[in-house]
Amino acid sequence: MLGAMKFLVLCGWWLFPLALAAEEPLNLTVAKQAVIAYHDDGRYAQDLSTVADTAKAWLRERAARRAEGERLAVVFDVDETVLSNYPHMVRRDFGYQPAQWVEWVAEAVAPPLAPVKAVYDLARELDLAVIFLTGRHDPEEKAGTLANLQAAGMGDYERIIFQTDGEAGTAAERKTARRAALTAEGFTLIASIGDQESDLAGGFVERTFKLPNPFYAVD
Repeated sequence: MLGAMKFLVLCGWWLFPLALAAEEPLNLTVAKQAVIAYHDDGRYAQDLSTVADTAKAWLRERAARRAEGERLAVVFDVDETVLSNYPHMVRRDFGYQPAQWVEWVAEAVAPPLAPVKAVYDLARELDLAVIFLTGRHDPEEKAGTLANLQAAGMGDYERIIFQTDGEAGTAAERKTARRAALTAEGFTLIASIGDQESDLAGGFVERTFKLPNPFYAVD
């Protein structure tokens, strides 16, 4: 017990035990400043490019040995994968309000993440099917998402799969089930690219590529 608390002794009497102060976590203001610096000084873009270059090398290698009749496909997440919500996040001081988020999606102005857009471009050049598998919701976020992808030069895809209202399970469980269904349809999913571990967990894909995301986490 002595290792867990200090005691004040006065004139031979034990007084009220004083608990040792717990170590504070990183101050939230400092953490936000670190995230902004990481994004703005080029490190974020460089880390995106590193992952994207590795993904492009794999797509070229795998496409070169495509078997006759194989329906090769690449799965992309949307948010912080092909589209950046950084302008919205900074404007809201990294807070999340559902109504404001839906308004942002409806604006359809999220900029493309150029290194990952280059992976998308290569996939289409190699005649690989592109499938977007997103946590965005249908119906309320569908129109804005479709318009944004089109405006960002990513309107040529095989399919986009939204989260439907009432769909149960974690993001990882939902996305695993969707990849399993795509595999059952006859697609060979050669790559899954996303910013969350939950985008990639669960299998039914040959390779996964994890992009950096210091902004938020999704289970």
